[in-house]
Amino acid sequence: MVAPIKTGLEEIDSALGGGLINGGSLLIAYDKRSLGWVLGLRIFRSMLENGAVGVILNTTLPFSKLELRTKHVGLDIRELGEAGALYVIDLFGSKYSILDERPYVIQIRDWSDDTGIPKLIQTYKELNVIIPEDTTVVCLVATLEGLYHEFGKNMMDRIIRASLATFETEVFRNRNILIISMLNKDAVPEWVTGWLYSLSDQIIEFISRIGHAGLEETVLVPKSPLPGFKPRHYTIRLSKEHFIQLI
Repeated sequence: MVAPIKTGLEEIDSALGGGLINGGSLLIAYDKRSLGWVLGLRIFRSMLENGAVGVILNTTLPFSKLELRTKHVGLDIRELGEAGALYVIDLFGSKYSILDERPYVIQIRDWSDDTGIPKLIQTYKELNVIIPEDTTVVCLVATLEGLYHEFGKNMMDRIIRASLATFETEVFRNRNILIISMLNKDAVPEWVTGWLYSLSDQIIEFISRIGHAGLEETVLVPKSPLPGFKPRHYTIRLSKEHFIQLI
């Protein structure tokens, strides 16, 4: 097996058995109260800081709100985009015809279920030509529940399968490509979550709860095919109790 690619976050690399799998997919799953999405953005940012070029598949939010969330972890889309270090494939804007002329924001004009996937695959191929061959590409799917709700289960399946198949073709075979997908598992049926778990090579799962100690999360790392990997879990305390005088 090819040596794993480091995320730049030592604890995450260790938990996954050494890092991310070249050509593999990491699923970060969380619930509605969780801050698991922050970890997805932190890994993405860390890899860009270490020389990777980023591609965000934006399925869920208008571009302005995507920017707001990435800035939460210090990721400036405009700055990185203008520097040629980040591209956004804006499926949300494509579907709702929210036109954006910035060169690092790529939209699929006249989106339809019949022609959308061939146009998306062509977009991958065009980016592959633009991005230097010796550069690692890290793709961030933000988010899988956005694919489900905005495009429907069947279209989500087709986009995921077509994307995975395309990255296995000879055009992409010699390039380092990593896929990080974020999923709010409370926003999709459990069987959809189960299917996405089956597709993913590595998984980090967040489970939040509110108790007397405040908001806590258990972080599970249940899956990674790297040699020597053993499942782990961690506990994170996110808040402590405060009192507000209402009356």
